[in-house]
Amino acid sequence: MNRAVVAINFGLFLVLALAVWAAPQGRYVLVLADPAQTPQGMLEVIGKAGGLFVEQGRFPWLAVAYSEAEDFPERLRQSGALLVLNHSLAVGCQRG
Repeated sequence: MNRAVVAINFGLFLVLALAVWAAPQGRYVLVLADPAQTPQGMLEVIGKAGGLFVEQGRFPWLAVAYSEAEDFPERLRQSGALLVLNHSLAVGCQRG
């Protein structure tokens, strides 16, 4: 068996597993906005999507948001969020 094929398949498996783990699930999500954006801009992104601001991360472009809506992650992306991730990833983003 070719080692390159095994390595590529293993890498693909890891990427897919990470994507499933990082996909937003539940009512709380981690929102990543444009790093050049102000803290007020982050609040506007969350507000336009119909969510509530929960906590700011270590950086002003990271925040935890909450909404009951099923399509909240998609609405965050439409209102300007660059990335919306699973809230469990916020552990490394808290202020230290």
